[in-house]
Amino acid sequence: MRHLILNIIIFVFILIQNGLWAQENPAQSSYAYNPLILSPSFAGLNTGTLSILNDFQYMGIEGAPRTTISTFDYGLMDLNLGLGLDITNDRIGPISNSIVRLSTAYHLKVGRGETFSFGMRHNFFNINLDLQGENRIDIDDVTVFDNTFSSFTYNIDISGLYYARKTYVGATVLNAIRGRFLDSNFTARSFNIFLGSEYQYSRNVRFAYSGALIVEEGSPNTINLYGQYFITPKWRAGIHSHARLIGFNTIFETKGFRIFYKYSYPRISGFRRQSHSVGLSFDFINEKQKIETPIFFLN
Repeated sequence: MRHLILNIIIFVFILIQNGLWAQENPAQSSYAYNPLILSPSFAGLNTGTLSILNDFQYMGIEGAPRTTISTFDYGLMDLNLGLGLDITNDRIGPISNSIVRLSTAYHLKVGRGETFSFGMRHNFFNINLDLQGENRIDIDDVTVFDNTFSSFTYNIDISGLYYARKTYVGATVLNAIRGRFLDSNFTARSFNIFLGSEYQYSRNVRFAYSGALIVEEGSPNTINLYGQYFITPKWRAGIHSHARLIGFNTIFETKGFRIFYKYSYPRISGFRRQSHSVGLSFDFINEKQKIETPIFFLN
């Protein structure tokens, strides 16, 4: 009981803090809906799950961030392997990014109901800069003469994850390779550590909480937090805090179908532009109906 109260106090204290402000990254702040976008170690925890997430930040501002993330997650249960694919399209102002990520994970049983997962993700980035219509100081500058710029690079993420039935904790190193876009522009290395748990307080009171600390080169440290209450076994709602945003979120799931919505309001004086995230996912492969191929019998 004392452990529960301490967790609640820590969670509430961090939730109302105002010291760690940075731009929200939807690829790392919506993990409560789809943890695969936070760490490749989660690949394979679902079997045949297709997810789509749309994030619209600061609605009404021209050039505000817009992100779409599509993921596919598949587990080879007999091999303790997980595979994941996610495609991200991100736009802010004249800059757009297209990212394809391939995730693999190996899930090793370390105890009764306990597993350690090692994950690796291969990232293929393509960045595009379109300066058509933008104001320039020198229209003859060769770097913007053709109005557009495009560059491709590759990187990897490495992660570890411990999880049990109701608890998980892990860490990820993102952009482990120092990838280069231009002579003096590199992909920023990032590190996150995350944890989460569910707690059944009584027969009718059940809630979940989670948090992630993100440390990125050239940016302030960021803490993302979720607290959710199970209104019914299939429907939960709660509050969250991401960098300069705070708001509420809800998840409904039934028979392998899930819908996610998140509303965020800026904690910036004089700024009133809201952000919205909407996600859908569907488990279209039932593990009980999965057909084993002969190669699985070799193990």
